[in-house]
Amino acid sequence: MKKILLYIVLIIAAIGLLTNLDYFVNMIVSSLIFLLVVGLILYGIYYFFILTPSQRKYKKALRKSKRKYKQKSRK
Repeated sequence: MKKILLYIVLIIAAIGLLTNLDYFVNMIVSSLIFLLVVGLILYGIYYFFILTPSQRKYKKALRKSKRKYKQKSRK
């Protein structure tokens, strides 16, 4: 009788742990998505409103140059 009661308590505890774990994982994922969206918005504000057009062109050329030299080093 005691073993059956112990198994029932363990099963209920495992179910409770799994449901809380599901809630916890969902909370972490939603927080990460929120942080990603906020980061993208802040980067967009920085890129389009703070950088001058010449700085944007320079950053674009720099990215292109890095990609070009990265491909050459792989070959």
